[in-house]
Amino acid sequence: MTMIKKTLVAIAVIAGVGTFVLFNHRARTQAKGIGQQSSETTPRAAAGRSKQPRPIASQGSWDGLIVLTENEQRRIGLRTVHVKEQVEPCSLKLAGTTDYDPSTLTIVRAQFDSRADKVLVNLDDTVKKGDPLIELFSTDLAEAKSVYEAAVSQWTHDKRVLEYKTPLAKATTLPMKELIEIENDEAQSRLRMKLARDKLLVHGLTEQELEATKSEDGVQKARMILRSRADGIVIKRALVLGNYYDAKDELLTIAPLDHLWVRGSVNEIDADKVEVGQNLRVIFPYANRTIPGKVEHIERAIDPETRAARFRTSISNPKQGLKAGMFVRVLLDIAPLPGRTVIPRMAMISVDRHDFVFIRKPGTSGHFERRAIAVVKESNESVIVGEPSMEPGGLLPNEEVVTSGSLILEQMFEDRITTETGIVD
Repeated sequence: MTMIKKTLVAIAVIAGVGTFVLFNHRARTQAKGIGQQSSETTPRAAAGRSKQPRPIASQGSWDGLIVLTENEQRRIGLRTVHVKEQVEPCSLKLAGTTDYDPSTLTIVRAQFDSRADKVLVNLDDTVKKGDPLIELFSTDLAEAKSVYEAAVSQWTHDKRVLEYKTPLAKATTLPMKELIEIENDEAQSRLRMKLARDKLLVHGLTEQELEATKSEDGVQKARMILRSRADGIVIKRALVLGNYYDAKDELLTIAPLDHLWVRGSVNEIDADKVEVGQNLRVIFPYANRTIPGKVEHIERAIDPETRAARFRTSISNPKQGLKAGMFVRVLLDIAPLPGRTVIPRMAMISVDRHDFVFIRKPGTSGHFERRAIAVVKESNESVIVGEPSMEPGGLLPNEEVVTSGSLILEQMFEDRITTETGIVD
């Protein structure tokens, strides 16, 4: 039994060796065939791709052109289009957000050292100019009202004295010197009354509240109502009932909604394309609304964290349907510059972060030049190419650029480079 097993093992080993030798011979023969076939087509072409045009054999110094017969061009489906001059502005798609215009914000402060007794508005409330906002209690206010009342009383007295003695002076029954002194007293008391009155007006009291001081007693003089100085909405509340505040404290912030700022960010690489006065469109993706505008300001510094420059524009909001903090898209129209051209996206080939196209040499039917280009902007459909003076180069209008078949030309070009230099990438 043991002898039979050994015999079977020996037979299996011999059969395996024979199979390996046969397979190895066939593989070498097939590889040799592929090598011979590739020498008739291209070094990189796979076996069976006999329809691919042959590369140009090395004939000494190479001029860098790929030469194809008309039949070879048809077999690879080669197509060309004419390079066009850029005449339409291109759009730079940027992200942005809406914001309040800080120059129009109204900060509500207490003009006296005072205590907040009652808040009459809440966050996001809409207010009109003159609407009551906060009830305050201030002993400084009570003192200012008392000073005003005393000034009014003194001026009233001096005015009556002047009115009484003026006829006497005219009748020469009163010395002129005494009349002059009375006139001076009346003028000074009138000035003190005016200053006291102006102080209360500046500190937020209305004409009606000034008149009401005559009938106020005790703690009533210490109470006042802060009123809104502008239309808008309350976007910030920083006061707590019962707390004391001075003139430096910001109690409320009111923002108008008749217009908003739109702040956008442009990447550092495109920052030089944005200029004040450029046309743009602000798109509200969730509101299905587009508003035209112009660039009003560009920050001169690049944000070190985002590597972007900020710009802004203003948009009207007459119906107050737009809010601050909304996400928007900004389409910035970049005017075409002289010398820039447009080609289809499929005409461009990118190799090792460099961009190329193949141009049909003028006056020929099958000579194609590989040319490096400077890409200004790229989209799914087209490429804007920089002017010829830009590095690494540009295109001229009406030149013929290869679209369909450009990848095959690139393969042939690289194969020819390998043939000429003997260096394989």
